[in-house]
Amino acid sequence: MQYALLGLGLSNKYAAKFLLKLGEKIFVSESGKLSSEDKAFLEENNIPYEEGVNSEKILEADVILTSPSVPHNHPILLKAQQMGKYVDTEITYFMKFLDWKPKIIAVTGSVGKSTTVAMINHLISKSASSQISGNFGIPIAQVLLEGKKPEYIVVEISSFQLYWTPFFKPNVAVITNIYPNHLDWHPSMEHYVDSKFKITKFQDNEDHFVYNPKDMETFKRLALVQAKRVPFTVDFKFEEIPFHIRTKQNMENIAAAKTVLKVLGLPFSMSMLEDFTPLPHRMEYCGTINGAHYYNDSKATNAAAVVKALENFDNNLYLIIAGKGKNEDYTKLADEISKKCKFVAIVGPISDAVEPYLKERNVNYKRFSNIEEAVVEISKIAKEGDYVLLGPAGASYDAYKNFEERGNHFKEIVKKLMQR
Repeated sequence: MQYALLGLGLSNKYAAKFLLKLGEKIFVSESGKLSSEDKAFLEENNIPYEEGVNSEKILEADVILTSPSVPHNHPILLKAQQMGKYVDTEITYFMKFLDWKPKIIAVTGSVGKSTTVAMINHLISKSASSQISGNFGIPIAQVLLEGKKPEYIVVEISSFQLYWTPFFKPNVAVITNIYPNHLDWHPSMEHYVDSKFKITKFQDNEDHFVYNPKDMETFKRLALVQAKRVPFTVDFKFEEIPFHIRTKQNMENIAAAKTVLKVLGLPFSMSMLEDFTPLPHRMEYCGTINGAHYYNDSKATNAAAVVKALENFDNNLYLIIAGKGKNEDYTKLADEISKKCKFVAIVGPISDAVEPYLKERNVNYKRFSNIEEAVVEISKIAKEGDYVLLGPAGASYDAYKNFEERGNHFKEIVKKLMQR
C-alpha cells in the first residue's frame, strides 16, 4: 500500500516510523520547511519527500494521513476526497493495529480536556495500566512502536482530528463542554460542533457517552447518540478538592473523570487526586510581587476558557489578554471582565477584536506591544490582595511557538520582577 503523509509533525513522524516497520511505501509532503534532522531521517530511510509545497504527487497514495491542522478546504484533500482516497489522521488510523484490544477512553471539548485526560489516566493508573495518547501524551503509532500494551488508553482528540476521521469508535467518549472555538479553522459553529460529535457517531449501545448535562450544544444533539448516555454532575463540595488543584474549572474536570471511572467499574476517591500533578499553564501560580499574586493560564486560548478562569476571582483582578483571536464573539467575556477586572492589558492581533467590547463597557484598559511590557507596568500598580492573570483568550502563534512558550515567558518575567 502507498501512503502519503501530509505534514511531518510529531504524530506523522511516528506514523512514518511505524509504516517503515510494516514495510509500506511512504511519501512525505511538508508545506513548510523540514528541519535538517527530519531530512536526515527521510533520506536514511529512502523516503521520498517534498517541502515548501503540497503537490498532486500526494494523490498517488492509497491512504493520506494528514496533520490535523491542515485546513478542511485544502485543495489537495478536497480532490483526494472526490477521487475516493482514504483520508485520516495518525491517531484514529492506527487504532486498528491495537491488537490486544485495550479499552479506549476518548475526550474532547472546548475547555478542560487535557486536565480531564490527565486526571482519568492518573485515577486509572491506581488500579490498572494506562497510557495517555493523542493530542496530549504520545502518538498511537509510538505506543505501537514501543510495544506498550496498556489495558486502557486515554486519548485527547481535537475537533480537527475528529473532522478528518472516517471511523472512530471509542469504548467511552467524553465531551467536557462545547463553546465557540477554532472558528478561524471551522467555517461555522455548526461545522465545529458536528466535528466534536463525531466522537460518538460510530458508538453503539455497548459503548458509553459521558457528557455535561449543563452544556446546551451537547444537550441539543443527545438524541443522535447511540451509546449509553451518562451525564456527569458535581456531587461533591469545592472544599473537598485537594488544595493544590482547588479551582472552579477543576470541579467539572473531576466530575467528568469520576464518572468515567464509575463507567469503567474502577475505584474513585477524592484522596486519589492528592498526588495528581496539575498541568502547567493552567491557573498555575507563579509568585507574588508587592502582595499581588500572579497566575499563568496561557492554555486559555479562547474566550470561554478565560470566562471559566474568571470564576476564581472577585473584583480585584488585572487581566492580560494576548495573542491571535479565533473569530469569536467576546460579549460574555467582556461582561465578566467589567464585573471583575480593575485593569485589562491587551497585546497582539486580538486587541483589535476585543477593544470595541471593552470600550463599550467603559473597562479600564491599555494596549501594549508585548506581554513583558504589560507585566512590568501592572507590577507597578497591582498591590496587596490583587491578582494578575495571563488569560490570553487567543492562540500564541503571533509571537510564540506555542502556548507553553508563552506561559514560560510570562513565568520568567514574573520571576525576574520578584528578584528585583
